[in-house]
Amino acid sequence: MGELERVSGLPLASFRDEHVNEQVARACRRFEVADAAGLARVLRSDEDARRRFRRSVAISHAAMFRDPHQFALLEHDLLPGLLAGGARVSAWSAGCSDGSELYSLGVLLERLGALDRALLLGSDLLEENLAIAQVGAFDGVSAAVRARVRFEQRDLAADGPPPGRWRLVLCRNVAIYMTPAARKRLYGTLVAAMARRGVLLLGRSERLIDPAAFGLRAIAPHAYERVAA
Repeated sequence: MGELERVSGLPLASFRDEHVNEQVARACRRFEVADAAGLARVLRSDEDARRRFRRSVAISHAAMFRDPHQFALLEHDLLPGLLAGGARVSAWSAGCSDGSELYSLGVLLERLGALDRALLLGSDLLEENLAIAQVGAFDGVSAAVRARVRFEQRDLAADGPPPGRWRLVLCRNVAIYMTPAARKRLYGTLVAAMARRGVLLLGRSERLIDPAAFGLRAIAPHAYERVAA
């Protein structure tokens, strides 16, 4: 897989073997090649094939207000607590895909009258996802929300967190595709980015077995507060 990792520009070793093997097998069938070496040759010469393979491995499925119950939790419980007393909220969408998660959060903050008190950052491994995110062509997203968000490329498996202390960190449906070791590093990176009393929201199929080991405590389904300094 070494050559395929190099050509694709993906940290394949950080993803679960069964996930990578499945996506490689699908791509081999699609491009009618026998193995990973043949697939690497295709990706080297075909930019569209490379982009398609990268998005299949990095799982770039997203939509506005995906998993509505989690956005209801944000709107009615988590955000009001973070915004209490006129406080500002800094939010990082880690593994933001096409940006729809961050734009959805912006819509909630605008609805709560707190958009002007928000710093909204999205990061993703794939520059092709970020190109879509920068445009922000989603229904129901105002110009004010588009002006408030920003995006950057970041490899969650290797890079540290963005500068600053973030009061809300969203990292949904990312860890489930990682190896146990990469997942542990990811959680360490996310927690290192959080302010004390900051909130981490994971995806609906993800949970921490031992939140205290990361200095967190569960406060709602799939939501954790940083309690350690």
